[in-house]
Amino acid sequence: MFDYKNLLTNTKTFFLTILLCVCVALGTAKAQEVTITPPSRIALFLDCNFCDDTFIRQEMPYLDHVRDREVADVHLLVTRESTGSGGEAVTVDIIGLGIFEGIEFSNIFNTSANATEAEERDGLLQTLEAALVPFLMKTPMRDRLRVEIEPLEMDEIEESQTTEDPWNYWTIQVYADGSADFESQQRSYDTRYGVYVSRVTEDWKIQLRPFFNYNYDEFEREEGTITSSARRDGFTSYAIRSISPHWSVGAYGDVLTSTFSNVDWRYRFMSAVEWSLYPYREANRRQLTVAYRLGASHITYRDTTIYNEIEQVLPQHLLNAGYEVVQPWGGIEIGINASQYLHDLLRHSLEFDAEFEIRITRGLSVEIGGFLELIHDQINLPKGSADIEDVLLRRRQLETNYEAGISFGFRYRFGSLLNNVVNPRFGGIGNRDRF
Repeated sequence: MFDYKNLLTNTKTFFLTILLCVCVALGTAKAQEVTITPPSRIALFLDCNFCDDTFIRQEMPYLDHVRDREVADVHLLVTRESTGSGGEAVTVDIIGLGIFEGIEFSNIFNTSANATEAEERDGLLQTLEAALVPFLMKTPMRDRLRVEIEPLEMDEIEESQTTEDPWNYWTIQVYADGSADFESQQRSYDTRYGVYVSRVTEDWKIQLRPFFNYNYDEFEREEGTITSSARRDGFTSYAIRSISPHWSVGAYGDVLTSTFSNVDWRYRFMSAVEWSLYPYREANRRQLTVAYRLGASHITYRDTTIYNEIEQVLPQHLLNAGYEVVQPWGGIEIGINASQYLHDLLRHSLEFDAEFEIRITRGLSVEIGGFLELIHDQINLPKGSADIEDVLLRRRQLETNYEAGISFGFRYRFGSLLNNVVNPRFGGIGNRDRF
């Protein structure tokens, strides 16, 4: 005879056992969550290719500066962009890892065009210290933490209350540099100078730039003295109007004269439109843009070209597309540039370029870059063959139907991941060997 009473008792015992196991598991998990404690010292991974690492380690000794994000508690990703006044906007993205997972925010530090290197690094350090306060507050270091806000001086208060700009956002930058190299049988001179006149606001981006470049080389040989000179001068300008977070329109105009390119004078004007997939305010971390330009050039050549032309009017259009992303796992930059003359559609060029920097795993990163340009628009080449001197001294452009290049490398670090010690001894001694 089947015993229902015994079955009911066994069933109750089974379910009570399951319930007890679940309660014990939940209690154990809860106890484990409670036992997770923040580190006594935060492990920081600074992801910045222009920062003064030595200075930051010296000024922030209360952190463990690690060489790999896989063992870090906080990842600081630092990027920068040029501002309209000639300075820089440095963006600090703070990314929590491990027990700080989910804590993320950004901060921006602005530098002026006249800031010294010391002022720039002090300002960046101050920004980094302030950005780490929320994380330090979750560690035993919170009892030693003090926040100090310096009072403003009277002139600073008046300056902060002033909203008018007497220059109306216009900036002027004059530049000039040169070099000279002397040996017993050869010498060379290089000079370049020009002016940037710019105005950048939320609605407009304007630039006017005259530039001048001159190069001279001289070689003493038994058969005589060989000299070579080259000039590249011109004027470029553009005016860009923002019409939405994703669209911009504008116009470009330039003047050029170049001995190497066989151009006596070129005058060009082009209208332009650009579309951005992401809002422009996200450009420091990611951007995907497509720009189209349409216009025409009037060119007079120094020598008759291979197409028997000494002067031409050339309608032309250009397409530029680019994708760029900077993330904790690395960075990618891809570009496509196309150009075509409309009087003869066979005269065109197409360029692909790409750069990848990817962190594969702890300590291992890979860098790959390259470009390929298909060239079918060298309408400016002078008629006749080039002398060997013109080729070696790069006084004349040569005909080609392509140009390509590639670069690659990897980095792998192992051993100690801490990077707190600073030792600058003999840091300025270089290799002076000639071979």
